[in-house]
Amino acid sequence: MKIRILALIFLLFFIFGLSPAGFADDYPKKPIRMVLTYATGGGGDVLARAFQRPFEKELGTKILIENLPAGSTKVGTMEVMKARADGYTIMLMPDQAWVAFYYAQTYDTKVWEKLTPIGNLTVEPMGFVEVKANSPYKTWGDLVKAAKENPGKLSCGIAGGSTTVMFHVVTRNAGIKANCVPFGGAGPSKIALLGGHVDFRICQVTEAISMIRAGETRGLAVSTDKRMDILPDVPTFKELGIGESITLTRSIWGPPKMPKDIVDYITKAIQRASKDPEFIKLIEDQLTYKVEYRPPSQLLEGLINYDKKYGPMMVDLFK
Repeated sequence: MKIRILALIFLLFFIFGLSPAGFADDYPKKPIRMVLTYATGGGGDVLARAFQRPFEKELGTKILIENLPAGSTKVGTMEVMKARADGYTIMLMPDQAWVAFYYAQTYDTKVWEKLTPIGNLTVEPMGFVEVKANSPYKTWGDLVKAAKENPGKLSCGIAGGSTTVMFHVVTRNAGIKANCVPFGGAGPSKIALLGGHVDFRICQVTEAISMIRAGETRGLAVSTDKRMDILPDVPTFKELGIGESITLTRSIWGPPKMPKDIVDYITKAIQRASKDPEFIKLIEDQLTYKVEYRPPSQLLEGLINYDKKYGPMMVDLFK
């Protein structure tokens, strides 16, 4: 009887093209939808579309990119959260934003603990302090001196989310008080800085590099391990004693409980595609992101540690 049952099981696997070890032998057999939680034209969108070509080549199918930027990442995230865990819906996400938006009560649960991590794609500094080129603050030391002489008078533009955390990290560690002015994104904060409506701003390097190259603004500090090759005159947070290396990772995730064989298939495709020379040059030159593959376990561990370290601060920030 047992032999007949086993024979029937293997016959069904053969008929329906399934595999006893998993269900990914014929995966992928149709295009894969990749959801973005940000609008077209931004750094994340440029990254996704640059990665599309080598990723499609390694996956062996088409990638359909869909921008769902509403709700402070929530609309796109929930779309993936409720999708079938069959490998045909994935997302590209700036991971640490989930943590900030969780404490800002955009989410009522830690979604990164439920979604399936698949693989990291890039790393970038989360914090970059910038002033206008004609600002009287030529260095971070100049800005700190002015802030201490005029407590609460200087204003800093931020885009919300992770930049809120960066503002409180650097001002607390520097022992200064400044007026935090939130904007609805990096674009409005840039306009405010150039218009002289704020004294400095905290953003990401990719949001500042074009203005620095054009001579419109100047960097004062960056949250990298060491000085960036493209900005050798900008000291690190560590050098200035206002923090440590704090990075933002952009990674690919899937719905909860994805089958391991499908996750492994996509993970290996990410790892191979991220080595594409044309992709690396475009991303590192144009966006200043560092292409750096990380496996799912390391990706999730990094987010958990970030939450443990900065979560308590965010509880107070977003009361």
